[in-house]
Amino acid sequence: MAFDALAMQRRALITPERMALADQRTIDAGTPRSILIERAARAVLRVLRSRYLRRPTTVLCGPGQNGEDGLLLAALLAEAEWPLTVVMSDDTDETRAPVLNSLSPYLRPSGTFAPAEGALVVDALFGAGLNRDIDGEAAKLIERMNQSPAKVLSIDLPSGIDGATGEVRGTAVYADASVTFHRLKPGHLMGEGALRSGDVFLEDIGIAPDPEDATAVHNHPDLWQSAFGSVEREVHKYQRGHVMVLGGPGLKGGAARLSARMASLSGAGAVTYLAPLSAAEYAASSFDAVMVRPVPDPETFGELIEDKAASLVLGPGMGHGKLAKACLTVALESGIPCVLDADALTLYEDEPETLLSMLHTNCVLTPHEGEFKRLFSDAAGDKLTRTREAALAAGATVLLKGATTAIVGGGTSVLNTNAGPALATAGSGDVLAGLIGGLMAQGLGPQEAASAGAWIHGEAGRQASRSLSADQLPKRVADVLARFLAV
Repeated sequence: MAFDALAMQRRALITPERMALADQRTIDAGTPRSILIERAARAVLRVLRSRYLRRPTTVLCGPGQNGEDGLLLAALLAEAEWPLTVVMSDDTDETRAPVLNSLSPYLRPSGTFAPAEGALVVDALFGAGLNRDIDGEAAKLIERMNQSPAKVLSIDLPSGIDGATGEVRGTAVYADASVTFHRLKPGHLMGEGALRSGDVFLEDIGIAPDPEDATAVHNHPDLWQSAFGSVEREVHKYQRGHVMVLGGPGLKGGAARLSARMASLSGAGAVTYLAPLSAAEYAASSFDAVMVRPVPDPETFGELIEDKAASLVLGPGMGHGKLAKACLTVALESGIPCVLDADALTLYEDEPETLLSMLHTNCVLTPHEGEFKRLFSDAAGDKLTRTREAALAAGATVLLKGATTAIVGGGTSVLNTNAGPALATAGSGDVLAGLIGGLMAQGLGPQEAASAGAWIHGEAGRQASRSLSADQLPKRVADVLARFLAV
């Protein structure tokens, strides 16, 4: 199973470097640069007028194409008799002289910039291609912008945000909304960029797409929903996928039980909870639809999963004991598609290379930041870069959890952004592991299952209040999942 090609094109994320190439490609094909700038300015104007009532508006213009977009926007606002002020951080470019002359009644020195409550500021200082830290007069303008009560509409990205990483370059704008062109940039979805971009509007200005431009894709059901086909009428439960979840000893099984409950609601035909002897009786009394089998030793575990499990979930509540470690080794040697979370990721934290050497391409690792740093201590850079390095080192799919989740496997990298703060609750990740395991048991590939699981899990959390607890989450996830499952 692979992502839908047309959906990948629509959901592609493009770095500033590739965006510059796409601009030039369009210009070389016959569209003048001036036309692209005019289309961008008119696109911003449409968003501005649809979002804000007429009010005092200052357009802050910097160097480069972002500033040119701002100047032409200002000219359009002046033509519409909008209450307007234009402030330049850099007016040394002689090619701007004609439009600057037309805007001379509206030009004000940068030192006078002090927007009041109820005003609007259009941030056209720096776009996604910023490659240095902001200082000097531009930094002062940004600080005044952030300290003012005015609304801020940024062109492309909030000035000061690195379009490739979402990191702040010295200082950066907090925007109420941003208008970008052709494709979203990774910086809209990661780090401070995700926090500072506000509502992001994506506008088409006539740049032809090219599959080579995509650095990643923004997760959405149209990428993977075709994988949720109908089930044949003459089918038995094991043909719909059998998930096996390894539980933990004694009182440690709660997390694994959450995973098993979610797997049982995922559309898989059967779920078996494999319980150490110390927890088997309690586990059997905790489930109705989930089967329970005792696991006294790793040999029994191997016999239970052989030719029976379509996928495995290992880690939640599993513990760090000898049985857990031995069962993890047996599971990975079997080659069965598996999800590794929590304890499965930290069993080898003192020798991570041992775990990495046992992984295979049908594994999905679902670490949070702490687990990730222990397992992939050499990975550096922004979230997407670190996850790519980890997936390469693991030879498997890695899902690095967070408000923005990065998912990297054998295909195009994915960023998921629909998770809400309600998911920041104990056990939420265990539910996600069970969901991904259930989807893999039904035939989705590792990256498709991880991407679908992240979005469905996020959507369930997005619709919940802060009082959500993880034991309520499987039913909420199942309600979202029902939109994609056909009988």
